[in-house]
Amino acid sequence: MKWQMLGPNLPQGGNALTRHLGRSLLRVMGWQVTGVFPDHAKLIVAVAPHSTNIDWLLSITVIWGLGLKASYLVKHTLFRFPLGGLLQRLGGIPVDRRAAGGMVGQLADRFAAQTQLVLGITPEGTRSGLREWKRGFALIAQSAGVPVLPAILNYRTRTIHFHPVISDVANVDHVMEAMQLAAASGSPRA
Repeated sequence: MKWQMLGPNLPQGGNALTRHLGRSLLRVMGWQVTGVFPDHAKLIVAVAPHSTNIDWLLSITVIWGLGLKASYLVKHTLFRFPLGGLLQRLGGIPVDRRAAGGMVGQLADRFAAQTQLVLGITPEGTRSGLREWKRGFALIAQSAGVPVLPAILNYRTRTIHFHPVISDVANVDHVMEAMQLAAASGSPRA
């Protein structure tokens, strides 16, 4: 598998060692990356489906393999010793699902305050099976005015595919529909 060079607008992270480690781990696990990671300084990467803790490991290996600096949302209860510091260094942002609203506004403010931010979100919001995805990622994209990159995990073919970016984020229903179409076209569950 040939890895793409990241564009100059994307936040770069890691070093030659982490790129080698990410690429090697992905290869050992038998996974590959297809599609193109777009050169956007600000972007939401919507990863679907989210059905196992391996999804996190796959995401980290892709981030390292690309040499990308990215953030992602993690259940707040995991930010305790000894995992808390490690998760934060790896780009984790704690989320308390019991807290009253405001997450959309907080993340939109974070996008506004930073010149570069790639944020990974799972539309399902949980590993337990859901019939309907949560709209949070689309609401954040709309509020922050940032595009959404569907990253679809195909467990059968062991492929992580970057679909074309969803640039028109003004209509949340449109974003949800486009993301679900991307997921349906390339993510049969194993």
